[in-house]
Order: sequence, then structure tokens, then C-alpha cells
Amino acid sequence: MDVLLRQVLIIYLCKEVQVNFVHGTWKVIDSMSDVYTNSSVLSSHQDVTCIECAARTLMLDGEGYSCNRGDQMCMIYSACHIKDRLTPGDWEPIAGWLHFCTKIKLATEFGEGWLDLGIQLSRRKSIRFQVKATRGVHIGLNSGNNTDSPGYWVILGGWNGTKSCLRDGWSQCYSNYIGTVLSGEQYRSFWVTWNEGRVRVGTGETPGNGTFMDRVFPNVYTVRHALIRTDVRGDWVIHL
Repeated sequence: MDVLLRQVLIIYLCKEVQVNFVHGTWKVIDSMSDVYTNSSVLSSHQDVTCIECAARTLMLDGEGYSCNRGDQMCMIYSACHIKDRLTPGDWEPIAGWLHFCTKIKLATEFGEGWLDLGIQLSRRKSIRFQVKATRGVHIGLNSGNNTDSPGYWVILGGWNGTKSCLRDGWSQCYSNYIGTVLSGEQYRSFWVTWNEGRVRVGTGETPGNGTFMDRVFPNVYTVRHALIRTDVRGDWVIHL
């Protein structure tokens, strides 16, 4: 099940599983050693289904969760560590545990070049993110994991923060938007969708709402990777 469908299913089932949240006791755990590194754990719970674990994670605004299908144990993390190029949004299953991320946080610095987010987008048509930066936010939606691969580029707050646009690789700017869309003081929410060469960008949490750039490109690429960089320091939250 791809990430989008899973999230829709989680939201749809929230009302069905909420009655089960009262069974057992949720407890706060300071930290534990997961499969990669030390992570803060918000809560743990026994005798739950994995779908309940996922729904509870969204309700607690957790960044990741682990579910063991064997003893139905759920742990919700306040930090989510993923390895590059796994299937969308999940950790490797180890010893019966399935590890999932709902969002990841990272920072980009000036001069660092492009960063591959390490998530596969071939089954997806959209991505949501929040970013805090004064100017020069770049997102590459590429067929490969580098900028030599064909793809679409989104530029937010370029030209010293005054202009945003869409590009087909190194081509000229299209669907120019003149105005300030970024902030160095607070996170701004954006979404990007792509489908058969049509790329749209908007503000907010819901793809399709708040569109401010829209372009149908003659070249249709299969988007598999998301690459990011900033002209200054940028703080990101990527929703998976």
C-alpha cells in the first residue's frame, strides 16, 4: 500500500479505532535504542493493531512509529530516522518490527549542493513540505538521484526572495510568480503535484488549494526522486 493510500485509510479508520484507545495504558518513555540510533519515544502501547498505532501517531503529532505484528506492540517516536532509498516512508523491518515515518526534519546549508531526500516517488503524484528560509528554496523532481537526470525544478523565493517559478531542467522560468512566499522567522507550508507533465505548486496543507504556479510541460518525466537545496540556511519538514 503506498503512503498516500495508507494515510487516507488511517484517516478514514480513525473514528473506527478511537474506541480502542481506552484499552490498556499509554505510557511515556524517555528514550530507547531503536534499530539505528537513540530516539525519543512519546508513548508505547500493547495489544493494538498497526492501524491503531498509525492513527494514534497522527493524533499525537509523532514523527514516526514502530509496530510489532507479533505481540501488537506500538511505539510512537518524536524523532524519525530513515535510511536512504528505502520504500516510501518506512524503515527496514527487523526482528518482526515495522518502522514507519510520517515526517522527517532536516536542514540545508548554503553551499552544500543538492540533497537527495532518499524517498521513492514513482508511485506518488504529490509531496507536501514546510520550509523556513529567507530566500532561494529549490526542489528538483527528477527521474534519477542527481541533477543530471531529467526532471522538473521548483524555485521558491529566488532572485533575492522576490520571484518563484517552474523549470524543465535548466530551461527558462515558466509560470512566474512575483511576490514573497518564504519566511526566515516561521515555517511556510507548500505542496507540489505532478501528472503527465503538469506541475502545480501551492500553499497550505491540501494539494489543489492555494495554487500559485501551474505549468504543463511538453516533456513528460517519471518522477522518482526529490532533491532539495537552499541559497541560505533552510529548515525543512517533509511529510511522507
